[in-house]
Amino acid sequence: MNNPIISICIPTYNRDECLRQCLNSIVLQFEDSVVRESVEIVISDNASTDNTEKIVNEFQRDYSNIFYYRNSENIRVDRNIINVVEKAKGDFVWFLGDDDALFEGALEHMLEELKLDKFDYCIVNCLGYNNSLSKPSVSQPNFIIESNQYYKLVDDRVSEMKKNDLVGQFCGLSMQLFKREFWKSLKNKTEHVGSNAVHVYILLSAMKGRRFAIISKPLIKVRAANIRWDVFPGLETLSKRAESTSKLQMWILDTYELKYSKWILKIKQVINLFKTWIISVLRKYLFRSQNVRDFIKRLFGKL
Repeated sequence: MNNPIISICIPTYNRDECLRQCLNSIVLQFEDSVVRESVEIVISDNASTDNTEKIVNEFQRDYSNIFYYRNSENIRVDRNIINVVEKAKGDFVWFLGDDDALFEGALEHMLEELKLDKFDYCIVNCLGYNNSLSKPSVSQPNFIIESNQYYKLVDDRVSEMKKNDLVGQFCGLSMQLFKREFWKSLKNKTEHVGSNAVHVYILLSAMKGRRFAIISKPLIKVRAANIRWDVFPGLETLSKRAESTSKLQMWILDTYELKYSKWILKIKQVINLFKTWIISVLRKYLFRSQNVRDFIKRLFGKL
């Protein structure tokens, strides 16, 4: 395969069985020859110690458009994200978390979207699923919109979102699809290595002034409550995660030259930190009982 349209880029580490589900959701769509000829899968293994390599090799026996690269040592999340894009050859890159999966028909749908040539960078809608990816865990997709939203510039979307959750909007790895040439054109991709969100810094730098879209149809199943904070050095506690989120939000606002109050952002950070702490405590001590969760669902409609 010399010139695929889409490179599905999967940075992975010690999630062999999740990765198997992820790959299955992709290769089932290769029964369509057009899809198979238009898509490659690129996997960057961050020196896993489980059966990741063995599982990938099983898929490679049947699919020549799966490319596997194993790091000699664990280079951490940010550098592995940069590394997997460096290995890609597609016109567009679609990140996919190793514990997530594509909906049936997602690749055909995205290939049709790309034919319209309406964006250089898009965020793909998703739906939260349970930990086994067997059924939805939420009642609506991440973006509740009836049709695609197209923007002349990504700057317009950032400006529109400046009072809301900018970090949540652009941080989800599996939701990012973009023209690879613009990522490649950014000179210093390692400037924010260590942030544990290097893809956000790179994309919002490289895509400033580019066409942007939000794809309304959910194409990704996101596995719920599966983040391993231990693999993100510096994000082990709620306060560290809140500080990192605040720093990224201020960087976005500065990069896109939007006025804001640091004091208001700090106050919001403290409030959100407190709310997150309360929710975590309730989940740990109160909501762990299925009977309690069922009662609350009946009382309020949803948890």
